Amino acid sequence: MKIPDFLYHYYEIEQGPFLNITQNKFEEAIKVQNNISVGFNSKRPPNYIELRFALEKRLKEAFIAKGGKPNRNDPFYFTLGECEWMKSCYENPGVIKIPLADIKPEHISFTYPDSMVSFQFYDEPKLAKYSKACNGQVYLLNELQELLNKYGIPSEEKWLSHENLKYDRYIEVQVWDDSIINTYQDKT
Repeated sequence: MKIPDFLYHYYEIEQGPFLNITQNKFEEAIKVQNNISVGFNSKRPPNYIELRFALEKRLKEAFIAKGGKPNRNDPFYFTLGECEWMKSCYENPGVIKIPLADIKPEHISFTYPDSMVSFQFYDEPKLAKYSKACNGQVYLLNELQELLNKYGIPSEEKWLSHENLKYDRYIEVQVWDDSIINTYQDKT
């Protein structure tokens, strides 16, 4: 299976791209979350911010343990390839497409699927019917081809037709670098 050539960053047009709720202090992040009233992101559980901060710490530690070199505390989030479903997270969605080749390998990690989902499947025995060996793991670019060969790329066809794949909407990409983001931020 071929690795997609592009990463896609979805965002609320009114707010602008490349915003991460955890770039704020905890209390401010809660205020931001409480002000989201439409779209899929408005349906997050009450403890979402606490879970997000804890998960990003785990992601970063796992990334560093594998040799990643983040130059920021929180990642920017993308999908590997296009994911039409992501637009449902926003009232007025925008998208930025970045070539995967533009990202330095030491600044990028992957989870299969979304990191919150992946680690919940790994951590929660009651979700075993959805769990796969790739869950709860952080992957580097040099591991991506093997991951795709084993699990394929999530697709709407798969998640609509297979109950055990219904949460596999996309492969999440975490970009741990400001400089590449600044390049694309200036183009919006």
